[in-house]
Amino acid sequence: MRRTGLGWTIAFFIAPAMILLVCLNVIPFVYALYMSFYNWSLAKPGPPNFLGWFNYEDLLVNERFINSLKVSATFVVLAVTIELVLGLALAFLFSARVRGMATLRKWSIAPVMVTPLVAGLVWFYMFNETYGTITWFAYALGFGRVPFFTDDTLALLCIVVADAWQWTPLVMLILFAALQAIPEYVYEAGRMDGLSERQMLWRITLPLLRPAIVVVLILRVTDSLRNLELVFMMTRGGPGGATETLPWYIYSTGFVNQDLGSAAAMAVVMVIMVTVLSQFMVRQLRYREG
Repeated sequence: MRRTGLGWTIAFFIAPAMILLVCLNVIPFVYALYMSFYNWSLAKPGPPNFLGWFNYEDLLVNERFINSLKVSATFVVLAVTIELVLGLALAFLFSARVRGMATLRKWSIAPVMVTPLVAGLVWFYMFNETYGTITWFAYALGFGRVPFFTDDTLALLCIVVADAWQWTPLVMLILFAALQAIPEYVYEAGRMDGLSERQMLWRITLPLLRPAIVVVLILRVTDSLRNLELVFMMTRGGPGGATETLPWYIYSTGFVNQDLGSAAAMAVVMVIMVTVLSQFMVRQLRYREG
């Protein structure tokens, strides 16, 4: 009887969170899955037509969809790599016992507080080819006009820079906390064994930071895959689809072209991809911890 009462108590306290989770995640996904089997267009009045698997089959030959997958993969690899390297370097820098580092550490996390839409707008004006701040410096240094948003490679790199500026402090904060959690006696034991500072970095520090690094990868990879705001504010997928990530293609298909069926099919595929990838990384974390 006591266990039964405890179970009802636990269920009572968990129920609000579970209801909220179902309303915000499960129901929208099920509804998107339902829409993906129909020719659902806002531009055409009348009930939607059932298409079966046509929307999913069409994705296999849709060049823009395949291009958006490639662009998203390139963006994620570049952005997450830069954020991880810079975040790790800043974590080591801020771990130094130097006067003023605590103040710098507090100020460094300010970009995280900025919403992605505002960050995208700021960097749009920074990289603007006509009156941007960086363009002004380029002219002042004698480089002339730089095609930030009209060159395929530079346009994607501009979005990568904006994303790295905003989220590198978060990576730094997580790795800094993990670095501070490493006990000092581990390094003392390494020095007693005759390890150099470089050897302790590769044999002690980085292996102990591995769980935190995996957590950072899970957070940043899944978040970067659904990046929409920066593309919306900076390039709108241009030039010529060079920055058309999967979230932006889903948005333009559903709300610009008003083809909700195809957009829902792409959204379902994206959710499955992100879920599988995140679960794989979580399993790797658990395996290494075990």
